[in-house]
Amino acid sequence: MASPIRRAWQALPGDLLGLIVMRGLGIDRPTRTHDDGDVRALLVEDSRVDRYLRLALIPTRAQTLGRYVFARTALDPETLAHECEHIRQWRRLGPLYLPAYFGSSAIAFLTGGRAYWDNVFEAAARQRAAEATSARGQREAGNGTTS
Repeated sequence: MASPIRRAWQALPGDLLGLIVMRGLGIDRPTRTHDDGDVRALLVEDSRVDRYLRLALIPTRAQTLGRYVFARTALDPETLAHECEHIRQWRRLGPLYLPAYFGSSAIAFLTGGRAYWDNVFEAAARQRAAEATSARGQREAGNGTTS
């Protein structure tokens, strides 16, 4: 079991921000939870999330704050795997996650890259999603099923 200091590191500020956004949208609790190996996502899949996601600088299907994943509608498995990787990143970096994330975007932009696409955190999340999609396809092929 994690120490109180470790739990606070993992929860602040991400989970607190997620709770504030969820409640600010008039949503009382997450729609559902999703376990992805070592992480549990608190999914807030609700049309009211659109008011929050429209504030983003780029179009987005979902956004993760701590363990809270915000989306307008139910997430597909690939997007869910992507967002679960962001939960892992929040857990590792705790309160340093947002500065590190935005710093990565700034470095990408200042070196001629794309602030979102070339952000190392987004690249890692895309890789995790691709691996999950590939593994799911292999399992389905082995079972003789298709998606």
